[in-house]
Amino acid sequence: MYACPWSDLPETEGLPNNFRRAAAGREMSVNRIRWVHPTELPPHVHDDAEQAIVMLAGRIAFTIDGADLELSEGDIAFVPRGAVHGGRSIEGEAEFVEVFSPMRVDLLPGFLGGPSMPKQGDQQ
Repeated sequence: MYACPWSDLPETEGLPNNFRRAAAGREMSVNRIRWVHPTELPPHVHDDAEQAIVMLAGRIAFTIDGADLELSEGDIAFVPRGAVHGGRSIEGEAEFVEVFSPMRVDLLPGFLGGPSMPKQGDQQ
């Protein structure tokens, strides 16, 4: 068994005002995400993994395959493999955990491959 506090993991800023702490086991990865308003996650697709979002605090607007959602503390959402999804902050700060299965090693600090997230305005 392996464990550590979130605060021991480095926080990186992947997109403006979009911060991530990432960890991975052998078959899944988990990220603690913090969005500071204003921030936007452009529409994109993960063809290689299913994603779960567990809201810890705040509110975000999120779209999954054309369905517009507002997620807030205590909500959970699932993004199927291959679904177009994206989101934006609503106000203040929001925090959530996202889980990927299988793991997304490309989101870990120090990954030497290409970026997995689109740049602002791009769609994969």
